[in-house]
Amino acid sequence: MQRIKAKKLTLGIVGGGPKSWIGHVHRISSRFDDQYEIMAGVFSRNAKFSKKFGKSLGISPDRCYSNYKEMADRESKRKDCIKVVAIMTPPSSHQTISEKFIDKNIHIISDKPFAGNLEQAKKLYKKIKSNKKIKYALTHNYSAYPMVREAKKLVEKGKIGKVEYINVEYVQDWSSGKNLTTRNSKKILKWKIDNKIVGASAVLNEIGSHAYHMAIYISGLKAKSIFADIKQISNKIKMDNNAQVMINFNNGAKGMFWTNVMARGGVYGLRIRIFGSKGSLEWIQNDPNYLKFNPSRGAVRLLERGFFNTNFSKNFSRLKFGHPEGYLDAFANIYREFATSLKNKSKKRYFFPNEDEGLETAKFIDACKLSSKKKKWVKI
Repeated sequence: MQRIKAKKLTLGIVGGGPKSWIGHVHRISSRFDDQYEIMAGVFSRNAKFSKKFGKSLGISPDRCYSNYKEMADRESKRKDCIKVVAIMTPPSSHQTISEKFIDKNIHIISDKPFAGNLEQAKKLYKKIKSNKKIKYALTHNYSAYPMVREAKKLVEKGKIGKVEYINVEYVQDWSSGKNLTTRNSKKILKWKIDNKIVGASAVLNEIGSHAYHMAIYISGLKAKSIFADIKQISNKIKMDNNAQVMINFNNGAKGMFWTNVMARGGVYGLRIRIFGSKGSLEWIQNDPNYLKFNPSRGAVRLLERGFFNTNFSKNFSRLKFGHPEGYLDAFANIYREFATSLKNKSKKRYFFPNEDEGLETAKFIDACKLSSKKKKWVKI
């Protein structure tokens, strides 16, 4: 992907204060390719703290705001108003914050999930579609790894034939190996234990949304019906920590989905395998520069990012093959693509996740909650 020599896009940030590791990721990734300049922000619900942190980033004091409403209102009145806002707050706030900036015709890059629950997702989706002046990107960053996009292209080209089975899993250990109790759970899990903040489901909104998005992104399919079994930590600690889901996709393919945030030793837990009528693909996040392609007849091939038969992956890679890329680069791909889409008026195809995928993921999570509650198959 060639660099654009045009003027940088002015970027505002909501959330992602000094104790937020994902905020650090967003800020670094936005600057990878010299496409953005951070000009404004609100970084904490504590106004004094927010302004102090904003100044430490080199933001002008008059553009370090107390809250997102003030930021949207005051920025929209400036001649040098920000063009894009990046939102990295907890799930249940994504809808209201996004809508405020959409009303001001400011483009959105939002951390996942799309919204806290399906009701919020539908409202936000309608709001985005009603304003033709803005674009929206959702940072399901795993979809921006070069070899994930190579996998997507291979499926589109029919290299594995008709997709028949999808197996995807994403596991972590938020407890850091500790036994959770009513006394220590809030300290360890923080806002993720509060359903009003985390939204419909902690495990599904936080990492399950990535896993499901990966499945539909690479395959090009959507879930048609599901049967889910969701487990909470305990009767006293009512946070969803495990979800196992059987999926019927819209082309007749079958899927198995598993996500867990209390898997002891659960590190590097994202993996997807897609099986078709002609062969299969496998990608593991801990070894992201490689994609395993296994034809139904013939030797297994290990495809490497940017190397020989993986030309498409070169469009999303900054380093020559043999030099590993990873998490920050994937985030940066979304920021770069979004910038290109705003500056380029052609009808070029872009690959960053958007509101359409965001709504599909919200539908999936809502159906999982309903299925688990009723203990039966649910249509999406």
